[in-house]
Amino acid sequence: MPYKKNIEALAKRNPRLAQIVDNTKLTGRYVVAPSQRKDKLPSIVDVKFNKNFYNNIDPYRVAEQDIKSRKLNVPDVAVFLGFGLSYEAHEYIRNCPRARLLIIERDPELLKTTFSNINCLDLINSPNVYFAGCEDIRLSYPTIFNFFNMTANMYFLKAINVIEQPVSFAANKDYYLNSLKMVKEAINQVLLLYGNDPYDSLLGIKYTLRNIPTIIDYPGIADLKDVFKGKPGIVVASGPSLDKNVKLLEGLREKAVICAADGSVKILKHHNLPPAHLVTSLERVIETSYLFEGLTEEDVKDSYLAACPVIVPETYANFPGEKIIVYRNFSTFEWLDIKKGILDIGPSAGNMAFKVLEFLGCDPIIMIGQDLAITDDLVTHAAGFHYGNAAKTNMKGVIEIEGNYQPKVKTRTVYKQFLLHYERDIATYKGTAVNATEGGAKIHGTQIMTFQEAVDKYIKEDINTTAVIKKHLKQVKHKEKERQIKETLKKLHYAKDFCNKIIDICSDSLEKCAIVEEILRRTDVAPAGEDYTTYRANMKILEDNVQKFATKDFYFILMHYVQSIYIKILQDINSIKYKHDDGPERDVLLLLKYKELYSVLSSLIKKLIEEFDVSIEIMEKFKVEFAERNEK
Repeated sequence: MPYKKNIEALAKRNPRLAQIVDNTKLTGRYVVAPSQRKDKLPSIVDVKFNKNFYNNIDPYRVAEQDIKSRKLNVPDVAVFLGFGLSYEAHEYIRNCPRARLLIIERDPELLKTTFSNINCLDLINSPNVYFAGCEDIRLSYPTIFNFFNMTANMYFLKAINVIEQPVSFAANKDYYLNSLKMVKEAINQVLLLYGNDPYDSLLGIKYTLRNIPTIIDYPGIADLKDVFKGKPGIVVASGPSLDKNVKLLEGLREKAVICAADGSVKILKHHNLPPAHLVTSLERVIETSYLFEGLTEEDVKDSYLAACPVIVPETYANFPGEKIIVYRNFSTFEWLDIKKGILDIGPSAGNMAFKVLEFLGCDPIIMIGQDLAITDDLVTHAAGFHYGNAAKTNMKGVIEIEGNYQPKVKTRTVYKQFLLHYERDIATYKGTAVNATEGGAKIHGTQIMTFQEAVDKYIKEDINTTAVIKKHLKQVKHKEKERQIKETLKKLHYAKDFCNKIIDICSDSLEKCAIVEEILRRTDVAPAGEDYTTYRANMKILEDNVQKFATKDFYFILMHYVQSIYIKILQDINSIKYKHDDGPERDVLLLLKYKELYSVLSSLIKKLIEEFDVSIEIMEKFKVEFAERNEK
């Protein structure tokens, strides 16, 4: 029986789903019987609805014909609604070995029955195949999101093949329709994560480049990896519910690791509470720097700004305490290669605080003030918030979602984005996540209790938090800083040269676009003879030139900046191929996209070169100042 090996393999890929399947009892709803094929390949019947998933003559042939009948111009990504006996998924992979599949199955009993009869190890062990379902589809959101967030899937979000298993879909239609809604939600969040404005991304790169002296001068979060393993951590956000329990933080500074979102710093001061050990910040706008205006060194004594260097330099300058560098999972930081520690950080400072505490090894992580919602009278933040103790929003864009203590609470789209990322983070967190917000939106995967209950249950002994942090943070040595300055200047000059090479590729490609455009115009989109040969050769060059961008240098130096445009246009190109058969009419649409890609890339990269020039000037100045500083 293959069940044991199948379930053990699934437990490594998706422990939650494996546990659900393993705990499911077989009721006899599904009957598996050998078919009339020579190899006796089984078929399966749903006794409840008296439906055979395939047939008894050749069940695999049914799946084979199903896949063959579908129009798969771009087969790279598919969502399977129902798993059956795995035949459809196996046939899809047989036809398209490079394909990536998301398999959603409603019934854990069917999955257990299949695993008991069919060897599915090739699918389960494949990094290109994700399994989800067998529970409220909302709880499978992190798996669905992670599937579409795979780098290889980015370019096919408008060319997704949906494969319904007919019997499963008929029996669980509402579930699978809701699954498609969750797929759409995940895709939207992935697109939001990668942005829709390259100039916004340019800001992040611009400030990162200008913050390189700060990056070199201060230690990184990597120094604190797991130093608080098994010790409680507290995320302090600035939601309106914080007013109810913020005073309970008094006396906890040496009993837990307190990590506050930047907007919470003045709220703690407002209540005459000691500062948090760590303050997270990642917004690349000048307004974030104002959150620290007026603070004194005493206000942030033994407190560290654990910020991502995409912030404006003024944010670092306005924080009068020490700093810890925390990289976000951006290619720019990999390219920079000044080791500080990279975390998979979500879109808010609260999301960042959770990931920082997880990195430190904290368990449990207790959240307060993380409302992710607004009150009935539209209050968005707790008393003492920098922009007013009752910062209010208007009703525009307000939506409703499930609450912790109310069936529905009001929120905004951006807060929902934060919430969804929390659910993704909590799904992979190996400890206990406690939502002690005492109001606000429900974060699936957390235990809900009051902050007092959480303190009584989890926070019991001194852990000397401040001393532990100071002990483990390593100050960067002079010679290492000197090396980093030298190497960074080399990288900046190399990056500038690389950008010019990409501009040359774009210029050449635009010339090819003009040749193809002229041929198609002159021949009324029906080239023949020599025109056809020239047209096909140049279309191939346009497609091949895109492949020249599939390099490490392009990924590290340019991808974070251009990804919103680059990924979107490649999605459009794959969508055109998905919807249209090969031919000149399709090529006209593709030509427009190639022309857009190469012209926009060229324009964007020229602006980035200007930033490299500014950064080189800053680093040359820092090099001199650093030498003078160390001569004294």
